Amino acid sequence: MKLRISVLVFLLAMFFAAITSAEDPLTQLKEDTLAYFKPLKGKVVSVSGDMISSDLGSTSGMRAGMRFTVLREGAPFLHPITKEPMGTIETAVGTAVVKEVTSDGSTLAVIKGTPKEGDVLRISEAKVRILFFQDKSVDWNLGERYYRLLKDSGRIDLIDTPLDRGDDSVVLAEAKQKDAQMTLLLRAEETDKEMILQQKLLWVDDASKMADSEVKVSNAYVQDLHFGERMLSPVGSAGDAMLFFDLPFSASLIASGDIKGDGKQELIITSGRHIRIYAPGTTLQNLYEIKGNASDDYLWIDTLDIDGDGKDEIIVTAMRNGGIVSSVYGLRDGEFVLLRESDLFLRRLNNSLVGQGYEKGEGFHGPVFKVTFENGVFKKGDPIKLPKGVNIYDFAPLEGLDGLQYILAYDETGHLNLYNKGGLKVWNSAEDLGGFQNAFKKDAPTMPTDTINRGVWSIKDRLLFRDKDKEVFVIKRVPLINMARGLGNKNSQIKTLLWTGLSMEERVVVEGISGSLLDYAVTGDRLIVLSKPLFGIKAKNILSGENPMGDMLYVYSLKGR
Repeated sequence: MKLRISVLVFLLAMFFAAITSAEDPLTQLKEDTLAYFKPLKGKVVSVSGDMISSDLGSTSGMRAGMRFTVLREGAPFLHPITKEPMGTIETAVGTAVVKEVTSDGSTLAVIKGTPKEGDVLRISEAKVRILFFQDKSVDWNLGERYYRLLKDSGRIDLIDTPLDRGDDSVVLAEAKQKDAQMTLLLRAEETDKEMILQQKLLWVDDASKMADSEVKVSNAYVQDLHFGERMLSPVGSAGDAMLFFDLPFSASLIASGDIKGDGKQELIITSGRHIRIYAPGTTLQNLYEIKGNASDDYLWIDTLDIDGDGKDEIIVTAMRNGGIVSSVYGLRDGEFVLLRESDLFLRRLNNSLVGQGYEKGEGFHGPVFKVTFENGVFKKGDPIKLPKGVNIYDFAPLEGLDGLQYILAYDETGHLNLYNKGGLKVWNSAEDLGGFQNAFKKDAPTMPTDTINRGVWSIKDRLLFRDKDKEVFVIKRVPLINMARGLGNKNSQIKTLLWTGLSMEERVVVEGISGSLLDYAVTGDRLIVLSKPLFGIKAKNILSGENPMGDMLYVYSLKGR
């Protein structure tokens, strides 16, 4: 065992040595960035109008785009006791930016002030306060590693921002509000073989540009980085939540979507027969409420811009009076209206809508098929090829690290199975994932020999595939007593699965979530988890005299995990 651990440590050490070498594109970008903030001191050789000549050249590390403080030396200051000279008093009289550089000199343009011959030019050793903006086009693991490299340099005081989209003016406004000197904007363009990482450095006070840089990062490098992060990332726990909310009601499902079409994600939570829409933040702001049918038992919820108006609609499927009803709600003139109802199971699959029929007493009926929404009417499209027995809420498409397409699907025993494009099972989980929240008995057979109708049908847990990481999020529930699962779950976890082409890598993202995890949503780099405490009672609330009923909402950061 010790030998195996030593080998693992050695391999990980070799891995990180490889990605921190001089050939590493992120290390190159870091060094290029830090070069602009190298502490330097020089002299103003001459002044002509608003241009300065300096004695600092490329051999000193001077480069175009650098910004210097211009200082004027004054009277010497003396030691208070010995009266020995200790230096001279320097007064800031302006700033200047480097325009041209030769080997032994440079030319600077005056930004402000009135420099004179003999003045001092300086870039101080003090840390530079920079707002780090990572556009959503940048792979999170890539951006996170670059962030760490800059932070670990000790030269830059990095400031985080929740922004992951917006033009330069939006980011600059955020940087100004957070008292940053500069902003670093990281964006990316992706091709089939590589990612082009583009960086822009802007000064906050006047929005002027210091430098543009870009590096090419191969897809293989990104995948290796994901593997290394996965091997060494700490496992999250319930205590790691950025935020948590003690909901005063019992909930069942959660989804996120841009309901208002303003580029921001809202949370949608089902509670009893109601659907509540919130604006997430440090508090939950209740925006809207949709009152459902009194007999609805919600089974599934999704969001999707069905009609192409830039706003996501809410799609909910419910059991109603022994039948299935899927309803589509949209925000119109500040109010939610029912756009359409159908007797189909509906769900979002990537950026399209799919459906499946229902048969009373049997559950899912017929193939899963594409659904279009035209002129307020659902239209049935082509069937989707799935392995036998896989229904609408059972599966998620998955792309392995080998570049091939697969289907990951639950079966009724709670196990996960991976099928290749030809429908052949290539992997299955060694244990079940803890059962499902909604299971229904099929009708009893009409004849003793009729075994087709026996068993149950169930609504499976949400499987979310993140294309950029090639991972699928999966819920795992741990029963209080394995032999008596009906008593409830003592805790739950969320993990990810990644298919390498030969084996399935499993990684726990969050563990130790008390009770039964009901549902979850992923929005940007946030994981939002809806959980019911053991026996549905919050024991701590009883002790504090607060309402013990209701569920919990946890918000976790996925950044760096």
